[in-house]
Amino acid sequence: MKLIRSDKRAWLLKFRYFTVPNWFRKTPVAEVYLALNDPYSFMLIQVLPELEQRFNIQFKLFLVYESVPGVTIDPKLMRTWAIKDANFIADQYQLKKITQRPTQESLFTGQQMWQLRPKTLDNAWQLFQQTWSNDFDYYYHASTPVINYQIKNLIRLVKQGHYLPSSIFIAGQWFVGIDRLEHLEKRLADFGLAKDDSVAVYQKNKLVFAEQQVKDNAADIADIADIADTKILEAFISLRSPYSYIGLLQAEKLSQHYQIPLKIKPLLPLIMRGLTTTENKERYAVFDASREAKKLNIPFTGIADPLGQGIFNAFQIFSYAEQQNKELDFIKSAFKAIYVDGLDLSNKSVIESLCQQHKINYLQALEYNNEHDWQQWSDTNQSTLDGMGLWGAPCFRFQNVICWGQDRLAQIEQAIIVS
Repeated sequence: MKLIRSDKRAWLLKFRYFTVPNWFRKTPVAEVYLALNDPYSFMLIQVLPELEQRFNIQFKLFLVYESVPGVTIDPKLMRTWAIKDANFIADQYQLKKITQRPTQESLFTGQQMWQLRPKTLDNAWQLFQQTWSNDFDYYYHASTPVINYQIKNLIRLVKQGHYLPSSIFIAGQWFVGIDRLEHLEKRLADFGLAKDDSVAVYQKNKLVFAEQQVKDNAADIADIADIADTKILEAFISLRSPYSYIGLLQAEKLSQHYQIPLKIKPLLPLIMRGLTTTENKERYAVFDASREAKKLNIPFTGIADPLGQGIFNAFQIFSYAEQQNKELDFIKSAFKAIYVDGLDLSNKSVIESLCQQHKINYLQALEYNNEHDWQQWSDTNQSTLDGMGLWGAPCFRFQNVICWGQDRLAQIEQAIIVS
């Protein structure tokens, strides 16, 4: 899947969504898809009024029940993690936190009340608070018209090209959750919709690379050796995940800056473990990863999908590369082949070329794999991740701090700094 960038398309989108409304003195409209049972929607609805204050933009709200079915391998784990992660976002931006789950009766009632009230930001936020606090004077039962209303909006979401709630759509682009509002702020500013010259507000996932005290005596130097045994940054990555590519390069920078060993733990892609994905999800992942890569000055041109034999070929080499202390270089080269050079890892000659780049004996690597079967260590890595309460890549762990997604590496960095 190659990225297609078109100046003409960008011009047409600007003309449709911004120029034409300006001619008729209308405020540009962004569609916002929310789910009452979604923790990320709970956070997003809180910041929309502030965005309307800083930009000439209006938000049109659509209520959906949940994400498109089948896009996560373990919905129960996802819901548990989402509350924890959403509260981390709340701490970042001083938002109201989630303290309890809504009951099914509260969800039914909130969804019913949504249809009965005007779809304003204030009304929506009030309903989210009542639903998550289980604070209604009376409760409605499940209603077929209410369910159909949300299904209709979900169909609209899918037709527009997405699959998740807590998402904003404007001018042909999606911005999911508070983590992507930085890109929305920039896009609106580029189109001349900012009311002032204020800088982006929603950009607190950046790594800071804090200065560390220089070790200048024998005792301190000895401490570094002890730290290496107790402080390890683990990266659970998937070659098919563009976010793993971006996350690993960022994790490497943390490892180098803070002198923390980096341990790579490859995982099979979710789709090779039984998850059925959607075209919208895969398309958005490539687009969003390219946007994040550009922000971080990381090369990214698309994806030469390594699904199947490409994964097998790379995994057969990994154990030997690790034994030679070349696993990071090998995995980085594999990522570059997939996301920059457009090379097919299912092609034996491509794998042989990667081995040659790092002076890895290809035949010896295959022999080593016979004694250290990749299926065993990949299963072990997955079991470890399962034990952490997570399910997919990328995930990172430093001591007792665990995070899912490259967006949370700033959380890992803070744990390193205070350790």
